[in-house]
Amino acid sequence: MDQLASEVCPPNDENCIGYTVADLAKDALDIGDPIWGNYSIPSQTTIDTIVNEMYEDDGSPSPGLDKMTRDTDGDGLLDKAVIIIAVDYAKTAKEVIENTQEILDNISKEKRPCEYDQNGDPIGADLCDWEDLGISMTLTGPVPITNAVTEFSFKLFWQIFPLAIVLVALGLFVFHSDVLQTGSWRPIQGFKVVVIAGLPTLCSVFWTLGIMGYSGYEVTMTVIIVGPILLALGVSYGLHITNRYAEETGTKDEKIRQSLASTGRAVFLSAVTTVIGFISLTFTPMKPIETVGIALSGGIIVVYFLTMAMVPNLTLLLDLRKPKHPPLPVFEKVVQVPIRWSKAVIAVFLIMIFISGYWGQENVEENIDLLGMAPEDEPSVITMKQYSRDFNAGQVGMVLIHGDISGNAPITEAEPVEKLLGLSALEDNLNTIEQTNAVSIVFLMKSVGFGGNVSGTPLWNLTDNPLVPDDLKDALEPYLNRQYSEDVTFWEVLTAPRANGTENENAERFLLNVFYSSLTDETRGLFISDDYSRNLIYVDMPFVPVAETSEAVAQVNDYTSRDYEGNIYAGDLTGVAATAIAVNELIVGSQWSSLGFAVALTLMTLAIVFKDIRFSFWTTAPVIATVALQWLVMWRMDVSLSLVTVMIGSILVGVGVDFSIHIANRIRELGGGIEAIRTSTVSTGMSLFEAATVTTLGMITAYQIPIPEIKPFITVIIILLWIAAASALILLPAIFVLLEELGIGSTGGASSMARKLGLGRVAARGDLDVVDAALIPDHGDAW
Repeated sequence: MDQLASEVCPPNDENCIGYTVADLAKDALDIGDPIWGNYSIPSQTTIDTIVNEMYEDDGSPSPGLDKMTRDTDGDGLLDKAVIIIAVDYAKTAKEVIENTQEILDNISKEKRPCEYDQNGDPIGADLCDWEDLGISMTLTGPVPITNAVTEFSFKLFWQIFPLAIVLVALGLFVFHSDVLQTGSWRPIQGFKVVVIAGLPTLCSVFWTLGIMGYSGYEVTMTVIIVGPILLALGVSYGLHITNRYAEETGTKDEKIRQSLASTGRAVFLSAVTTVIGFISLTFTPMKPIETVGIALSGGIIVVYFLTMAMVPNLTLLLDLRKPKHPPLPVFEKVVQVPIRWSKAVIAVFLIMIFISGYWGQENVEENIDLLGMAPEDEPSVITMKQYSRDFNAGQVGMVLIHGDISGNAPITEAEPVEKLLGLSALEDNLNTIEQTNAVSIVFLMKSVGFGGNVSGTPLWNLTDNPLVPDDLKDALEPYLNRQYSEDVTFWEVLTAPRANGTENENAERFLLNVFYSSLTDETRGLFISDDYSRNLIYVDMPFVPVAETSEAVAQVNDYTSRDYEGNIYAGDLTGVAATAIAVNELIVGSQWSSLGFAVALTLMTLAIVFKDIRFSFWTTAPVIATVALQWLVMWRMDVSLSLVTVMIGSILVGVGVDFSIHIANRIRELGGGIEAIRTSTVSTGMSLFEAATVTTLGMITAYQIPIPEIKPFITVIIILLWIAAASALILLPAIFVLLEELGIGSTGGASSMARKLGLGRVAARGDLDVVDAALIPDHGDAW
């Protein structure tokens, strides 16, 4: 009636008599309710009619019905349904969630009649709430899950980090109370080392988190691992200084000066190269990974400065008197392997690297599991997984369609009904894709209808009055002055005349305006823009592996690229699924760029400090080997490449290079040569073992994080951490020994001097007694 009034009244004339007559006609005839519906709770008969309209002719549910409700147990009754809520940026996610949850809580506690008859009238006087009726409703979707992740991150950090502190402190105490070295127990000494090495690192973690909070960085689940990693890595810097302090002789001041002069440079190099490894994560086009990279690299800088400022002072204040112990026999035996069989050691590593690169990388799957980055015990995450499984949905996406589909569309374009027919054809094509569900405004048009055999003649007779123009009356006759069979829908009313060539474009436009006016602004806004020039097809997919998602997205884009009636233009799919595919491609590419940046800059830094590009390459070689072996480990551990595991390579560069630097720096201090290699590796081996153990203790606390993607990430990191330590302890000496045997030499010293003087190679390892005295300096007595 409102649309009829708008046809006869002048534009912008709200006082037109036509509007008054339309209001009186609606009140008198009340013809709007049984056809278009109203805002009251419908009777069961009306509900059954509406639901029945949403089944196909063969009895199967339509895509629109499948999107809204499902029979999940196969008993023929629809037992699960969804309410789709669209939100904008006018309110924060937290406000939207709190307001919505408050509404649900209030409604769930309201007492209502337990039963209704077919007419919607209560049966009996019993009152029930949701719990009595077995009804439950849970908020889920990207907004609730993201909010849950943020809130859960704060809670989880304070559950994980204290445990990391305890384990790291316990590890330090055991290593430095002399239980392993001598079998005796020196608890005071162990406690002092815990304070000296642990306190600066603990302060550094809190400084780092404070700086992040002050800078406004978003807290994500990946940030939780920053605390344990910084704690584990930072402690090793203090350990190297205190261990070297124990090896030196002289007064306390002399010992601390000598420790800082030698190990201080190695700690600086370790910090710089670790920062390089972590900062390379910022090349990844993912904000959570970028935040981790910034937090870790910034944290290492803070750790370095606080370590260099606090460790020497704490060592002197606490009067650490740690006795010097000979290396454990096990390290002497281990070092004999690369000394005696250097070529075999290098060959074994090369074979493993080949297997990792050829078979390992090929068999590692690329799988961006967005739900795998959320806490699995959260109700919103559990419900989302159920929704994905039961409704084949969860990865919601949209296809943007250009073309005015209103009754006032420009006459220079195709008719709006032609565009809607093209839209319907595209929607039907998308619904043929496996595990894909597509709905558009056409879905609503096909759902609105009425059951039974109905005649439209009484409605058409209403137009037989002076207020209705004759041309409009004639145009509406094919649509209204006819008999409708059972289960007629608005879509059939709108398009049926086109089947027999009796359509009238003016009538179609009139009916479309009537239909759009009958929708609420919120419902219409879900599908159509305010100016009707753009509309959306919602395409839903379940959370499945990336390979399957990629195939479905490709099929969607193939269908949208085709030509359809009405010359509609459809863009590519966007939304969760398409974003996951794009992210997958980006992180795979960025992984190599960030890793290449980390390795290249590490080589350059070591070359500048050591003033020898070859020596920097030999020092970095074990780290490169470890990074190359990550594919083998991920393959055998059945770990896929995800948003978290993509960080492994860069983190390994930052962590693993520390081990090599301390051994290489010690070899360089001793002047090179096979015996210097042996001495450096044996004396530094205990520190490496201790650093690897303490780092592992700090990182295993991350197993308490209830996020599926974190646990395999931590497992791979720990395995590769020990491979990095083994590479520094075995592969690095093997490389240096082979260089000595080939007469190339790894650094200055006896070998280098012999070559410069034209004396050839120094004695081989089988005849070392001649050069022993020259190659083992004692800083306390040498001069």
